[in-house]
Amino acid sequence: MSENFGYIDIILLAIMAGFILLRLRGTLGKGADNMPMKARFTQVNEEFNKPVSQEINKQEETGKFDEKVFIKGAEAAYEMIINAFANGDRKTLKPLLTKDLFKNFDDVIKERENKKIKSLMTFIGIKESKILDIQNTDTFYKVKTKFVSEIINCLKNDKGETIDGDPEKIKLVTDVWVFEKDLKSSDPTWYLTELSSEEETKH
Repeated sequence: MSENFGYIDIILLAIMAGFILLRLRGTLGKGADNMPMKARFTQVNEEFNKPVSQEINKQEETGKFDEKVFIKGAEAAYEMIINAFANGDRKTLKPLLTKDLFKNFDDVIKERENKKIKSLMTFIGIKESKILDIQNTDTFYKVKTKFVSEIINCLKNDKGETIDGDPEKIKLVTDVWVFEKDLKSSDPTWYLTELSSEEETKH
């Protein structure tokens, strides 16, 4: 488990309001500065954020939840969000998060910028993803989803010195995220509303 700037800490922040600002500091700052974001955007827009396939359109029209369609889009959104956060890409983050959650992320990005801290992250991939719980009232859904991914991350100061993390070690990160959406809504976005995380270093 990471304690200071750990990835898990910032995630927990998003759930525990007052504790969030303290924890979020430096934590979500693990970035994927060298990740090809354009591909991520396209994938999410087509499969999750802007349903265009016949199968997804059918889900929207009927108000029925399709687990396979959801999990495929959720994986794309997961990778997109953590990469965008790492890169300080507010434009990409804002339409995918609730207002309060975006503010938490934005506060961390601002602090990184003010302290001239650079985040470096390599997203290796998702090892596992599954739906843990589905709650719905009519067509309004809240879906709790588990992601297990592998990442390499570290934080560096303006002198290029590593102040947290290890650029040589792979970390196994387990995240539990909650997305919500009204399937009958004209807004195609599944918004990220809650998140928690924990990690361990692979040997």
